[in-house]
Amino acid sequence: MPTINIDMKDLKRLISLNLDDGTIYDTLSALKCEPEQIVGDKITLEVTSDRPDFFSCEGIARGIRLYHSGPRLKVRHYQGAKPVIIRVDPSVSEVRPYIVSAVVRDLTLDEEALVQMMQLQEKLHSTYCSNRKKGSIGIYDIDKVCPPLVYAALPPDEIRFTPLGFNETMNGFEILKRTPKGAEYAWILEGKSRYPLLSDSKGRVLSMPPIINSEDTKVTEETKNIIIDVTGTEERTINLCLNILVTSLMERGGVLQQAEVLYGGREIITPKLDRVRTELSPSKIKEVAGLDLKLDEILGLLRRMGHDVEEEGGKLVVFSPPYRADIIHEVDLVEDIVIALGLNNIEPETPKVATIGRPLKGSRIRKRIRDIMIGMGFQEVITYLLSNKSVLEDKVLMDKRDLVELINPVSSEFAVLRDCILPKLLQFLGQNTHHAYPQRIFECGDVIFVKGGLPKVSTHLAAAIADHKVSYEDIQAVAASLFTNLSKSIKFEPYHKAPFLEGRTAKIILDGDEIGVVGEISPQVLVKFGLEFPVGALECDLSSLLGH
Repeated sequence: MPTINIDMKDLKRLISLNLDDGTIYDTLSALKCEPEQIVGDKITLEVTSDRPDFFSCEGIARGIRLYHSGPRLKVRHYQGAKPVIIRVDPSVSEVRPYIVSAVVRDLTLDEEALVQMMQLQEKLHSTYCSNRKKGSIGIYDIDKVCPPLVYAALPPDEIRFTPLGFNETMNGFEILKRTPKGAEYAWILEGKSRYPLLSDSKGRVLSMPPIINSEDTKVTEETKNIIIDVTGTEERTINLCLNILVTSLMERGGVLQQAEVLYGGREIITPKLDRVRTELSPSKIKEVAGLDLKLDEILGLLRRMGHDVEEEGGKLVVFSPPYRADIIHEVDLVEDIVIALGLNNIEPETPKVATIGRPLKGSRIRKRIRDIMIGMGFQEVITYLLSNKSVLEDKVLMDKRDLVELINPVSSEFAVLRDCILPKLLQFLGQNTHHAYPQRIFECGDVIFVKGGLPKVSTHLAAAIADHKVSYEDIQAVAASLFTNLSKSIKFEPYHKAPFLEGRTAKIILDGDEIGVVGEISPQVLVKFGLEFPVGALECDLSSLLGH
């Protein structure tokens, strides 16, 4: 989960209620923001990833204030000002087609405010924006800009400006090669003949999304008025990020001026700041949370979490703030009710049916397998069920196959569900080449594969040995010993398929069925994972042993 840093003095100033430190810490825990470290006034918090509005001090202060029935955020509009115009050139349609924007005026920014603004920007980049691929945020001093703005895509050699933090002009190619941010995010623009560019009416560059801003328009403590842009490939993502940024800055007294984005045949005003409408049945609260609450109690608890509520046809219509990205279903509102009520205020109940717990058969066998592997000198590792698609396919040179993909992944590193464990072990070994050899690791865990168009869950065991001298016989002996200790008889038959070395691999046969494979990893795959020593590996499906 994301971790953020806030300052207690800044937090109290933004809360604007007379709350002592103990009450604040209790409320933070109630809102799923767990303090990890406290040094003086500096607090490190682990926040829940489904509340991006909590990625900065402003959003957390607002949550605490609402929890204690404090005043809500009032959106103030800059009087007498027309929306800032942004013209979108058709050239961006194949690169980064969407942009939204807003101006926040009359700000007083100190050092901590700047720190929080940058922290919010980067946390949104690394989570909801999928490492800037789906969305990237730019923040500038609008007093250094001459609207209207133009969002277009230009050939890299025609782009010239001074990147943020530098004192020399560079073109698009140089920015990707010579700046740290360019090197980190160049993969997003890989293969593109044009790069996005945001500039003003005088040709002054604001940024080259999603890479870096311009030094000419940077925000400082003297900045009073800022303009925000969010560019990307998904309109929902960039609108959500803009809503969070704008409402956070307005917590510091900012006044909103909207932007008008002109796409040629389409014009939109941003930010939209539309409330999220969700219907909630009171019976759902009883069904999900087991709480028998009166209507007045439900209304009060929802309002304590920042929602507005209306009654309509026997149901409650709940309008959630525009920065609440987590409100997707009425169950999310039930969770808010439980949070507002407080887990400590819910009376525990004794189950009506008394049972005696004991491990399932599958759990006992898993433990037995782990004990055997540890007894053979292996160290257990636990890798993520989510994976990068290239790790499962390209790096191990395996055939393309159906994988369960996430519709809205946090990043490309966690975009699909693994259907095998071995690539994750090879990745682990590649990241630990600085440790002593031999390295003997294993993992026993779930995988998800597609069968008949539907996802199926299975339990696999994978193991790997990395050393300066490892042969097929070494890893085959591990497989044979494992099943012997499980009182099972297995056979080995020739096998020829990536990522294993031809002639040095075999199928594992149990009761006439193929359950896995064992062998030496091919040098080509070792190079892709940055491994210098030979690796022997095995992976097998334990479903038949576990009684699945």
